[in-house]
Amino acid sequence: MLFFVNKPEEGILDRIALIGGDEDKALLLVGDAISFGTAYWEEKLEKMDVEDIYVAKNAVDARNIELSDNCEVVDYDEIVDLLLGSDEKVVSL
Repeated sequence: MLFFVNKPEEGILDRIALIGGDEDKALLLVGDAISFGTAYWEEKLEKMDVEDIYVAKNAVDARNIELSDNCEVVDYDEIVDLLLGSDEKVVSL
C-alpha cells in the first residue's frame, strides 16, 4: 500500500499504521512531509513495517534536508509512475 503524504503531522503516522495494518507499506513524501524521511523518524517507520520511502526531489532541493539512507529521491516522472503506473492501492493523507 502506497501512502501519499504531504503534511508533517505526527498523527498521520498513526493513521498509516491503522489503515495499513499488517500490509507492507510505502511512503511517498512531498512538500513539508519530507521531514519523515530524516533519521529521526527512521526507527518509528521501521516498526510500522514501512518498506519503501520515496521523497520528492523538488521538495528536498527546496528544503535542503538530510535524508535517511533508507529514502529514495524521485523526480516528477517517477512520482507519476508510482501513483498511476502501479496496481498498488494509493492512500492520500
